[in-house]
Amino acid sequence: MYEQEFMKVTLKQQKVISDPLRSRIIALLHEKPMTPKQTSVELGKNAGTIYYHIQQLYKHGILEIDHTETNKGVVEKYYRSKATVFKGPKQATDDDLVEGSHAHVLLSDELVTELNKDIRELYLRYGKKSFEESKNEAIKQKPYMIEFNMRKFEQEGGEEE
Repeated sequence: MYEQEFMKVTLKQQKVISDPLRSRIIALLHEKPMTPKQTSVELGKNAGTIYYHIQQLYKHGILEIDHTETNKGVVEKYYRSKATVFKGPKQATDDDLVEGSHAHVLLSDELVTELNKDIRELYLRYGKKSFEESKNEAIKQKPYMIEFNMRKFEQEGGEEE
């Protein structure tokens, strides 16, 4: 499995990845490179639909070709996602906020790195849970954008910790 990557995206790329099906494709292709046909089987979706979405993700730089294989004279392209965590130029407004929390803590550089890794793993874990939940037609899912931001702050006296 590839290391989780962080990728800055443009407003156009953000729009391209905002589709829930495309988010599932990105998460799946992070796990292992696959052809559009393999991806469609894994997701239980029409191959033509998945091919279209993969082409859009590839065209906008979200996916890349991992490798190609020739099978009975047909060249099969295996795609993988370049990242699992995306940072877009548009930030949510307070009107968009569904849930939120914050905390002021003192962290070493090592703990900051560990926290970032844990948050990215949570994103991936809930992406997988979302995919599993989507198989239950009785459950209605709604699209959400989840953000994690960490900022340095100055303590009293103007000293940064």
